[in-house]
Amino acid sequence: MRTHAEKRHNDWKKAIRKRRIDRERDNSENHKDYYDNLHQYSKNKIHCSCPLCASKTRGKTVKCTCGTGENWSIADRRKIEKMDNQELDNE
Repeated sequence: MRTHAEKRHNDWKKAIRKRRIDRERDNSENHKDYYDNLHQYSKNKIHCSCPLCASKTRGKTVKCTCGTGENWSIADRRKIEKMDNQELDNE
């Protein structure tokens, strides 16, 4: 279990990172931040387009650095294996 101080610190780190991503996205002189205060960054979705942030179940193979382009959740992988086993048993 995390303490309130740890959670506050992690939220702050997350908000700082998202604000930096927002500011780097548009380097113009008159850039206006997406949110007024820092707390809104920690609670809302601001993400870059790196493979970690843009991870999808069926992502493009260009984004995937290793393995296949599929990023199934553990529950989905179990369901797929169960269906494959059922097909083998029926044959």
